[in-house]
Amino acid sequence: MPSGAAVGQSALQRVKKKTFRPDIQGLRALAVLAVIVDHLTGWPGGGFVGVDVFFVISGFLITGLLLREYQRSGRISFVDFYRRRVKRIMPLALLVIVATVVAAYFLFTTPRLIETFQDGVWATFFAANWHFAAAGTDYFQFGGPISPLQHYWSLAVEEQFYFVWPWLMVFILWTAARRANGGEATGRQIVGVAIVVVSVGSFAWAMWETTTNPTWAYFSTLGRAWELGVGAMVALVAPRLTAMPLWARTAGGWAGLAGILVAFFIVPDSNGFPAPWAALPVLSTALVIAAGTGGEQRHLWPLTNPVTNYTGNISYSLYLWHFPVLITLLTVLPGQSFQYVAVALPLTVVLSVASYHLVEDPIRRSFWLEKRPHGSKHHSPRATERKAVSWGWLGVLAVMTTVLASLALQPPNNPAVADYVVPSFEFGDGPTNEEKLPLCLGAASLDTAANCDQNLGTQILPSIDALTEDTGNSYSCFPNTEQPMKSCTYGNASAETKVAVVGDSHAASLLPGLANQVGEQGWNLTTFVGAGCIWSATDSCPSMPQIQQALVAGDFDIVITSAYRGSGSTNKEQQARSFADAWTPVAATGARIVAVADVPGSASEAVACVTRLNFDLASNDCQIPTAAAYRVQDALMQAVARVEGAALVDTRQYFCGQTCPAVIGNVIVYRDDISHISATYSETLGPYLARDIAAAAS
Repeated sequence: MPSGAAVGQSALQRVKKKTFRPDIQGLRALAVLAVIVDHLTGWPGGGFVGVDVFFVISGFLITGLLLREYQRSGRISFVDFYRRRVKRIMPLALLVIVATVVAAYFLFTTPRLIETFQDGVWATFFAANWHFAAAGTDYFQFGGPISPLQHYWSLAVEEQFYFVWPWLMVFILWTAARRANGGEATGRQIVGVAIVVVSVGSFAWAMWETTTNPTWAYFSTLGRAWELGVGAMVALVAPRLTAMPLWARTAGGWAGLAGILVAFFIVPDSNGFPAPWAALPVLSTALVIAAGTGGEQRHLWPLTNPVTNYTGNISYSLYLWHFPVLITLLTVLPGQSFQYVAVALPLTVVLSVASYHLVEDPIRRSFWLEKRPHGSKHHSPRATERKAVSWGWLGVLAVMTTVLASLALQPPNNPAVADYVVPSFEFGDGPTNEEKLPLCLGAASLDTAANCDQNLGTQILPSIDALTEDTGNSYSCFPNTEQPMKSCTYGNASAETKVAVVGDSHAASLLPGLANQVGEQGWNLTTFVGAGCIWSATDSCPSMPQIQQALVAGDFDIVITSAYRGSGSTNKEQQARSFADAWTPVAATGARIVAVADVPGSASEAVACVTRLNFDLASNDCQIPTAAAYRVQDALMQAVARVEGAALVDTRQYFCGQTCPAVIGNVIVYRDDISHISATYSETLGPYLARDIAAAAS
C-alpha cells in the first residue's frame, strides 16, 4: 500500500500533467533565447522584449493558480502561495547573486566590487528595479559599467506585483462572497473589473512616464503592471476559451507567435518603449496563451517540440546566469568577438543546466517549507533525497554568503587594480623631484616640440581602481537635472580677462585642465555647467534661461562652450541654428565665443579594453577607430560659422592620429562609455587647450 507521501506526490503529478502547457514552455524558451542573443550580439534589436513575454506569462499563471485554488477550496492561502514563490524563486536567485559577487571579487576593481555587492543586496530584497532606475537617472553614474545583476530588475517587478495582487484578489472575492447574491461568478466579475482598471491605469502611467522619464518608465512596477494584468485577464476569461474551435486555436497561436517575432525586430529600445511599443509583444503573447487555453496546441510545433520545452524548463536558470556571465567575461575578452561568444554561450548553458537539475528543480519538488502529506509517518526515499539536496544547497548558500561578507570587508589585493597615488602636475622644464610627473605624460606626449622619446615606465594614471572617480573639479559646481544653477570661480577677481565656461558634462570635463591655467593666462574663470546644459536655445536644461541672462549681463571677454556630440537634436543643421540663436546675444556684448570641438565618441569598447585584466600597456592596442569616433557630427562646428565673433578650437590632434588611443602618454583618456575624459588627461591637456583658446579669442 503506497504511503501518504506517495499518494500526495501522485496526485500532484496528475494535477501538473493536467495543467501543463507546452506552448507556454515554448514561449518561455523563445523569450529567454531572444534576450540572451540580444545581449550577446545586439541582434535582434528588439530581443529585450522577451522580458515582456515573461510578464504576461507570469500574470496568467499566477492569476489562474489563485482562481483555481479559490474555486477548489473557497479560499486563498497566502502561506501556501508565498511558500511556493520562495521555493521557486529564492534558492537559485540567491545562488547566482552570491556567485556573481564572488566572481566580481576576483575580476572587478574595488569600487565596482562594492557596487556589485550593493546591487546584490537590492536584488535579494526584490527592489533592484527601483535601485537601477535611481542609478540610471543619476548623472554621476550614467555611462558607467553595467551591473552584472541589472537583469534582476524584472524579477523585482514580478515579485512586487505578487506582493499586491493576491491580497487584492482575496479582498475582492471575500467582499463578493459576503453580498446577499454574491458568489464566485460575482467575484470573478469584480476581479475582472479590477484587472481592467489596474491595467488601463498602469498603461496610461507608462505612456506618460515613457515620455517624461524613460529610465524610470523602463524599470517601474507601476508602468509594467499592465503587462502582467493582460496575462491576468486571459486567466480570468479562460473558462470561456475552452470552446474555441481547433481552426481558431491554430490561427490564433500562429498569429500571436508571428507578432512576437515581429516585435523582436521592430520594437525600438527608446522613443516609445515600454509604452506604447510593448503592447505588440504583450498582446501577441496573450493571443498565444488564449489560443492554447482549454485545448492542446497540436500544430504550433515551434513552441511545443521537446527541444523548446526543455529550454523552457531551464529558462529561469538561463535568464539568471546569462547576464553575469556576459558582463564578467568582458573583463578578459572583447565583447562580440568570436572568442567571447564561444566562451559565453557554453558557459551559460552549462551553468544553467547544472543549476536547474541540482538546485532549482530538486528544491522546487522537495517538501522544504511544506507540511508532510496527511497520514504519512515518513517521507519516501525520493522525497528524503530531495529534501537533503535542498537543505544541502541552502547550507552551501549560507557558507558562501558568510565568505562573501568577509571578502567584501577586505578588498582584494590585486596588482592589476592596485591603488596608486596620483602626483600633482607641474609643467615647465621637466620634473625637479620624484613627486612631479614627466613632461611628456598624457597629451604632452603628442607634442612634436616636446621631444618625448623618454620611457614613461609601466604605470598608468589614473589607476584602474580610481578611473571612474577621476573627475577632479569637473562636478564641483555641477547641478543635476532639475537642480538650481550654481557656479564656481577660479583665478584672481582682478585678472585681466574675464572668462566663462558653459555647457554640459563634456564641457565640465575640460575644467580640471583649464582651472590650472587661469594664473598662466591671466583669467578669471566662472563656470556655468550642469546636466544637459548645452548652450542652446532649445533641448537644454531648466537653468539655461538663468545662465543666458548671466552671460549677457556678465561682461565676459571670452565665453568657452563645448557639448557632447550625441546630445540634443539628431538634426545637426537644426541644432547648429539653435546654438547660434543662444550665442548671438552674448556675442553682441563684445564677448568672443570659443567653441571647443567635442572629444571622440564611441568610447565604450576602448574603456572596456583598458580595464581588462589582460591589458598590456606595451602593445597599447585599445583604440577607437577614427570613423567611429567622429561618426556623429558635432553641431558646434557648424554653429561657429553662423555667429560673428565666434571661433572654433579643434581638439582632434590631442586625441587621434590614424586611430584614437584609449591610453595616451601613460594616461587613460576616457573614464566611461560616453567619452567623458579623465581629470588626469584633462590636466595634461590644459596647457595646450588654454593656449588654443587664447589664440582663437585674440
